[in-house]
Amino acid sequence: MKLAIKKLEPWQNPNEEPYISIENISKNFGNFPAVVDFNLEIYKGEFFSLLGGSGCGKSTLLRMLAGFEQPTSGKIYIDGMDMTNIPPYERPVNMMFQSYALFPHMTVEQNVAFGLKQENMAKSEIKDRVYDLLDLVELKAFAKRKPNQLSGGQRQRTALARSLAKQPKVLLLDEPLAALDKKLRDKTQFELVNIQEEVGVTFIMVTHDQEEAMTMSTRVGVMEQGRIRQVGAPREVYEYPNSRFSAEFIGSINLFDGLVVEEERDHALVRDEENDCTLYISHSASVPLGSQATVAIRPEKVTITKTPPKTDRNFTKGEVEEIAYLGDVSIYHVRLKSGKLVMATVPNLQRGAALPIEWEEEVYLKWNSNSGIILTA
Repeated sequence: MKLAIKKLEPWQNPNEEPYISIENISKNFGNFPAVVDFNLEIYKGEFFSLLGGSGCGKSTLLRMLAGFEQPTSGKIYIDGMDMTNIPPYERPVNMMFQSYALFPHMTVEQNVAFGLKQENMAKSEIKDRVYDLLDLVELKAFAKRKPNQLSGGQRQRTALARSLAKQPKVLLLDEPLAALDKKLRDKTQFELVNIQEEVGVTFIMVTHDQEEAMTMSTRVGVMEQGRIRQVGAPREVYEYPNSRFSAEFIGSINLFDGLVVEEERDHALVRDEENDCTLYISHSASVPLGSQATVAIRPEKVTITKTPPKTDRNFTKGEVEEIAYLGDVSIYHVRLKSGKLVMATVPNLQRGAALPIEWEEEVYLKWNSNSGIILTA
């Protein structure tokens, strides 16, 4: 019986060359540093997302990749060529704007064909490429309509087809789903990923929406104050955040601060005196004995019960202060004696079942040894 051999992803393979290299890029607006000594490598065919809050520098970085902004220092390479000082119209890059920027007086097919006509492409070639793209984004039936006759999702797909018409090596997406309502946004996320996989173009998206980044991306770069804080596959960034910022920015998190009282190859023990809690973390990163440490635990990994656990580790006690019913899950907010608030997410498995635990009840919160992670950055 042959064992399946897992193939390395490009960013895991030391022999793989990056398709886009951003080297020591900085951008200042007057005395304000928007992007600070930024380094990043992106590989061919990736759907890479830059994720961060407003003002973190992600859109500025995207504009520098497009050539709309010049870096104060540093270099940008695309497919091995230095693009730092190349004007936007000479770069193998296209950009899809948040507003879509469609020409209101043109039909869908005219919008998609616009860039090709500017390059004096033969009419027959333009027609073939435009209708191939309209077929790809499922808009052939809407080719003669104008933007004001389209839904938000149809305008978004028109803008995408126009962005892909000139066959760029890299497509930059600036908050591409921000104008859509939630239901349409959820549907369009998967459509966009399928289109990207079919055309094989490298996509770089900036967004502040964690769900978008986690759903659509091969990798995510978490940004704060013009710097990259963590880069990894969505699962890696969610399950193994490297810093308090990454842990708190993506999803909900419970954080416990304490002293490392035991450190072995396969585990670490952290004592949080303030919350009278001892945390056993299996497969821990190496942390110095006696040092201060922060342990992160996701709410869905916390079990809530009225019964005291039969252990002296990985549990704490408090009183239910709030319950948020979200349909598929209920989120319990439990106030500890110290005043700390801890969250536990409980799936609602049976329709109409009463909540097993109510407000103001004393409860125990417990978790497994592999649920916590020590933040190392």
